[in-house]
Amino acid sequence: MVEINRDIGLVGGAENALELLRGGAAHPQVGRPAGLAYRDGHLYICDTQDNVVHDWNLSNGEARRIGRTGGLTLVEPVAVAVDDRGTVFVADTGRGEVVAYSGATPRVFKPENRDGYRPVAVAVAGDSLFVADISTHQIDTFLVTNGRHMDSFGGVGEDLGKLYYPMGIDVGTNGSLYVSDMMNGRVQVFDRWHQPMFSFGEPGNRYGDMGKPRQLAVAGDGTIVVADAEFAHVHLFDEQGRLLLLVGGPTDEPGGTPLPVGVALAES
Repeated sequence: MVEINRDIGLVGGAENALELLRGGAAHPQVGRPAGLAYRDGHLYICDTQDNVVHDWNLSNGEARRIGRTGGLTLVEPVAVAVDDRGTVFVADTGRGEVVAYSGATPRVFKPENRDGYRPVAVAVAGDSLFVADISTHQIDTFLVTNGRHMDSFGGVGEDLGKLYYPMGIDVGTNGSLYVSDMMNGRVQVFDRWHQPMFSFGEPGNRYGDMGKPRQLAVAGDGTIVVADAEFAHVHLFDEQGRLLLLVGGPTDEPGGTPLPVGVALAES
């Protein structure tokens, strides 16, 4: 299931972790990075070229690759989330499943009787697993403990509560669910009962507008961070959806974000 790689030579230790993140490492060992997650000093990176999830321990430089061995290998991992127990949930759009790695045997999450399932985003809070499916433009909720599919909401459309290619998902501290609605150029906010509350952003070229919002993350203070693949920026919004800051830009130099698709927050 998990291949431990102490010989990757990815990071020489905590003193080189920032150089790694800045692109200064000689061999970063990621072919085509996609979704990101961060928890307890570990940075998880989906790699759609090598078809693994990299787990980088930024405190000691050790690295492992998840999803290459153990009888259930990844095909196209595009998003990752980690729960309080250390279980790693991977949205694998190639397999058409979410794969959970914990212990000796991986588990899979997928709605019954749904052909062409294409999970592209995943978030976990408590015993609830949330998955964005672009085949139906819906968000699915599963029970982590037994994999039971609890409900679905969304569906294709432009009205509030409808989605058109949901590509990112995260849960706020109050239980609200934030979904990046890519082809509608906005972020939608749902309450803990999955009822739509409000949205912010729209297609356009003004500050606060969005092009192709992909993965997002919500900070503990309510700040919402959105990776925008079309505008080549990362947007920061407050909890009411008001623009705070633009980060990055269309450059390959350090600090640039020419095609951002993933984002993760490390809070002290």
